[in-house]
Amino acid sequence: MKKQDCAVWLGGVVFIGLSPFVIVAGQRPASAACPIPDSVSDKDTIITSFLNSECTKQTLTQDTTYYRYYNDDNTYRFGRFLTTNFYDSSNGKTTLDAIRELALAQYFGPPPNLAQLRERVTLPAGLDVYVGVAGPQSPKACYPGGATQTFIENTRTTGISFIFDGNVPDGGSLPANCYTAGKSIPEPSPLFGIGAIAIFGLATIFNPAFTKSKIKQIANG
Repeated sequence: MKKQDCAVWLGGVVFIGLSPFVIVAGQRPASAACPIPDSVSDKDTIITSFLNSECTKQTLTQDTTYYRYYNDDNTYRFGRFLTTNFYDSSNGKTTLDAIRELALAQYFGPPPNLAQLRERVTLPAGLDVYVGVAGPQSPKACYPGGATQTFIENTRTTGISFIFDGNVPDGGSLPANCYTAGKSIPEPSPLFGIGAIAIFGLATIFNPAFTKSKIKQIANG
């Protein structure tokens, strides 16, 4: 094999070999700062629902009360996401506050979670819970998050109780643009830039060899 052709071949092999690393580097893996167990099938989705993909594992030392918000037809009444935030007429909090602060994007469903009713959820002592802050959903101006968020693995665990706790005052409707998901550009990790620079550098090094080889082939042809 001619030296020029060998250089071109080697460049191609290196490029192909590095490509998977560049692709992987361009994706942000689920944060290890939120230790959701591997037994949870949608683990990555759960982790990214927390602000900055951060949560802490806590073992309850006593029976503890949380809340869950759902529709008047009982849709979403039972679920793994809970909060300590209390939305009620007594503190002037409305369905709109719950939707925004819990980031209940109205394009999820159907139907959307309108947060019309409040459920009091009691978790037993000894249960592991994962606590953090509800992260934003797109568009962020509509669903900024910011409420406390607690995740439990199994709503059917012995000792968990769900009891109706009241109505949430109607807060009205969100702006029209809040009912469709906005297009978001994935945030690349710093390694993506390093990988891109590496490939660009390889292309710069081996391109002259490739060009020279082609010119020589044409001249000999």
